[in-house]
Amino acid sequence: MKKFVYVVISAALFAACNVGELEFDDLEVTPIQGPFVFPLGQTTYVMSDLLEKQTGDSLDFQQDSTSLYTLLYYDTISYSAPDDFISISDIVQTGIANPPAYLAGAARQETFTASFDLLYEPDGDEIIDSLFYLTGDLTFATESEIPADIDYTYTVQNTTHTTTGTPIAISGTVTNTVAPVDTDSQTSSLVNHVTKLTDGDNTFTVDLEATVTLAAGQSLTGLEEFRFTLTFGNQTFGLIYGKFGQDVVQVGNQSLEIDFFSQAAREGITFGNPSMTFDFRNSFGVPVEVDFSGLHGVDSEGNQTFLIGDIVNNPPVVDGSDVNSPDVNTPGETVQSTIEINRTNSSIINVLGSSPEQLVFDVLGRSNPESDTELNYLQPTSEITAYVEVKVPMEVQLEDYEETGAFSLRDGFDASNLDSAFIRLVTLNELPFTGTVSLEVQAEDSTVLFPITDESDPRYDSATTNHPTQIERLTNIPVIKAPLINVNGDVTDPSGETHDVALTNEEVQLLSGAARIVITMTLNTPASQTSRDIYVKILADYTLTLKVGVGARFNLDL
Repeated sequence: MKKFVYVVISAALFAACNVGELEFDDLEVTPIQGPFVFPLGQTTYVMSDLLEKQTGDSLDFQQDSTSLYTLLYYDTISYSAPDDFISISDIVQTGIANPPAYLAGAARQETFTASFDLLYEPDGDEIIDSLFYLTGDLTFATESEIPADIDYTYTVQNTTHTTTGTPIAISGTVTNTVAPVDTDSQTSSLVNHVTKLTDGDNTFTVDLEATVTLAAGQSLTGLEEFRFTLTFGNQTFGLIYGKFGQDVVQVGNQSLEIDFFSQAAREGITFGNPSMTFDFRNSFGVPVEVDFSGLHGVDSEGNQTFLIGDIVNNPPVVDGSDVNSPDVNTPGETVQSTIEINRTNSSIINVLGSSPEQLVFDVLGRSNPESDTELNYLQPTSEITAYVEVKVPMEVQLEDYEETGAFSLRDGFDASNLDSAFIRLVTLNELPFTGTVSLEVQAEDSTVLFPITDESDPRYDSATTNHPTQIERLTNIPVIKAPLINVNGDVTDPSGETHDVALTNEEVQLLSGAARIVITMTLNTPASQTSRDIYVKILADYTLTLKVGVGARFNLDL
């Protein structure tokens, strides 16, 4: 905001080099226009030239068909953290089988089977429908208390090849070598496989078929254990379907430096119709409710102004990608959702009116806001991207906005032959503001020769006592008149104004030693004739011409 203030007001009215004492280096000094008037100079500023000089790489100005300027600022927020919605570590499950009791007899082979319903549990309480693997290993570590060689096969019915649909099967042999426990471990790759879980409770089935080689006269009691530990390890996923429930995620958490608004550090300006547009692109198969309550501006003193209003109380939703559209070979489609924050649904006028040096997009999201049983999906490439546009049309209100500049008198002003003099101010104003001017005449060392504007200066009391009329004459001179403005806030006719301030003989002599005339302007939006707020427009071709001169009568001894 502050830089906008600097551009629209400071630059337009004073175009100075240094804040605090701005020198009008571009004044065109003209010759004396007659026997009694000494023009000190004049300057004319065109809004389009001034604004375009202030445009940086991150800023953009646009004009509409009416030449209304609009400030545009762009940024991008990106979020890509699938683990926020569902996180899966190694899955470890165990099973125990007991072979039947076998009586002693001839040497032979006996086969027994078992089936196990196991849990595939993510780190949270999500319900998984299916998982397509990019990487991963399925390992069975087997232990046997059976005093015999055993050939085994584990068939994981829910994990199949994505092309053939064949369940993954892992086979091995436990050799009876060391009592009381014999071991074996076998691993198979999960690449090009998918696990589809059943019953909505993350279960999958493992079928065991084991063949025991019994020696002559060998028997089993039926109490011996055949144990396994199953591990889904080193998993990454190309696609996960499921019901991910409701989670709070950090969609955006970044600060944007708004140096354009911060340079002038001014107060007293309000923008009539600012907006922020968030163009969300979501390739997660997850709808997300957006919480803008953390969006705020930070001014130069660290004060924070947070966004409030209907858009905070009733958060909008970013649509999720259609859960029925992708499969293993088709990436998720990106869905666009556009959300606008404006004066009707928020306090954006107050946020930008606080002259922030930063805009902080601390934006939270809540997944599946309407139902925690909604079917979702995600991929490693899923992301939410928001293209942010801050749009500030140059429609403003001013309230006691102040700006100070100076006219240099260079080598002083020779008043030795003057009987009397006056300071003349002339304005031709197309800017849609009204205002007053205070004058202060200073020496080269900044000593105030006419101490009339700073009531905190101890010399002010002396000036009030010795020159009481100076205070009244040179303070709040109503020389800036508002032009004619129509109901749309457009200027239809510029306003010209001339004001003379008479000087005493003592002041005329003081003027001889003066180095500069400091001018302080106080600007306001013209008073409304109705109860509604008035916001005036600043167009590219608006100009302000300011002239300062000294008028005098000569007493020449010829």
